[in-house]
Parts: sequence; structure tokens; C-alpha cells
Amino acid sequence: MTPLTLVSLALIPACAIASSAAANLMRARSVGQSIRPVGPAHHATKAGTPTMGGGVLLVLWASAVGILSAWYPPTRATAFVLVAGGAFAAIGAADDLISVSRRRSMGLSAIAKIGLSTVAAIGLFFAFGDAITVPMRIPFVTGTIALPPAATFALVWLVFLSTTNGANLTDGLDGLAAGVVILVVAGILLLARSQECVVLGIPLVAGLVGFLWINAHPAGLFLGDVGSFFLGGVIAALSLSTGVALFLPIVAGVFVLEVGSVIVQVAIFKMTGRRLFRMSPLHHHFEQAHEQRREHVLPAFSWPEGKVVVRFWIVQAGFVGLALLADRL
Repeated sequence: MTPLTLVSLALIPACAIASSAAANLMRARSVGQSIRPVGPAHHATKAGTPTMGGGVLLVLWASAVGILSAWYPPTRATAFVLVAGGAFAAIGAADDLISVSRRRSMGLSAIAKIGLSTVAAIGLFFAFGDAITVPMRIPFVTGTIALPPAATFALVWLVFLSTTNGANLTDGLDGLAAGVVILVVAGILLLARSQECVVLGIPLVAGLVGFLWINAHPAGLFLGDVGSFFLGGVIAALSLSTGVALFLPIVAGVFVLEVGSVIVQVAIFKMTGRRLFRMSPLHHHFEQAHEQRREHVLPAFSWPEGKVVVRFWIVQAGFVGLALLADRL
């Protein structure tokens, strides 16, 4: 059994146990998530659920990568992914801490999140330019493209902002974001086929599997923004350092659907005063609506939360398959 296999297998129960212990500690101190009043009414029952579980996942994942460095020497790409995950986790943690301390669903403003994410992206670009400046593979086309510095910077900024926000918006149902990220990371591993990516990605998948033990519906612990921003930052960094960033719109297709649904919903409502979806992000459009229904254009669904989550996982698996097909054409 290789060290990578042994450490990753050990990470599954370790993350499950540590996450459960963290949830019990926060519950004992009455530290929990506030629920947005504009969300589905039945989500009010989730108020007070312990949050910031992504911090536990980050610590255990980074520790596992540190242990594995004894057998798999870290590279600049490894450092880039670790620092990116930590930097964006810090932004999410600030948002969570403000939300928890003030007992409200909103922490940092949208402008503050974008500003801090931009600062992080700029810092990462200049600190790890050698790890980022790699030829980018193009979906459905054989060959690569070498981007000039200005285009590389624009790509770095766009990838970090879109991926972290995509992960954050997807984290709206119990187990949804964790399961989707497992599939996205697995897709990147299959596309990249590099040792650095494997050493970073497999322990992350193992940690998420362990975290699902307590995060599955009904969740006993939420990822929190610290978790969603951390995961989005790692996905962005992995894709940039391995040259598969242009595949992200496909391999992370559920993120695209979630972000796109919010943009389209806001744009159409401002232009016409009508809603396209019952509620955005997209996963809420499929949920059971126990409250009075809002008027909307598209026909809505009424699936139990668990069914929505599993079906979104299936859709995400389809996107991974499409990305692998795009890599082989």
C-alpha cells in the first residue's frame, strides 16, 4: 500500500470524527448558522446548525499533504495550490465570523468579497507566476495555447472569482457542494494526470468523503463560506497549475449552472419585473415549496432535498464525462 493510499484512507475517518467533534463543540456553545429570510421557508429549521466545517477539512487536508511531502517532494505548483486554498479560506472565514458574531445570514458584502478575492488573485499571480504560466489545453482541440502575461492575469482573476463564487452558491443544500466538489476534483485529476495534482487531489476527495458523514442530509455541520471559498480556491489553483483551466466551464458545469441562474434571474427581473426561476441559485428551483409560490416563467419542481442533491451529483458526473470527451477529441 502506497503512502498516498494509506494517508488518504486514514483521512476519511479522521475527517468524520474531527467534524463531528467540532459540531458538538459549536453546538454546546450555541454557535450556528443564521438562515437567509429570503430563502425557502422550510430552511428555517436549519437555523443554529454548526458551521465553518470547512476549516476542519482545510487543516486535515493540509496536514495530510504535509505528511506526504516526505515521500512526494512538494513543488512550486504544490505550494501555489496550498497557499491559494488558505488565502481564499481566510476570506470565507472572515465572512463566517462576521455572520456568526452578528447573528445574521450576511457577513462580508458582495463588493468586499470581490475586492478581497481580487487582492488574493493579484498576490497569487505575482508570487507564483512560474507555477501559473503553463500552456493551456483547449477543449475539443488537439494542442495547447501559451497566453501572454496580460491574458494569463485576466484568466487567473476570472478563474478564482468564478470558481470560488460557484462553490459558494452551490453550497445551499446538505451535502450538495461536497459531493459536487468530489466529482469536479476527480475530473481535474483525470484531465491533468500529474503527480502534484494526485497528491493534492486524492486526499481532498478523501477528506470530503469523511466530511459527508456529518454534512449529508440532515446536516449536522455546514461547510460555511470558509469551506466553499477554500474548495473553490483549490479547484481554481489545480486547474491553472495543470493547464486545464479552459476545461473548467465543462468539468465544473454545476458551478456554471448555479452562477448563471443567479445572473440570469437578476437580469431578467430588473428588465421585466418577472422571475425566470422560482428561486435562485438553481437548486432552489427544484426544491419542495411549502410556502406560497412566487410567480415565475419556467415550470418548477417539488423534489425532496435529498433527491435534488443526488440528481445534481448525477448531472455533475455527466459534465465530468463531457470534459473527458472534450479532452480526447
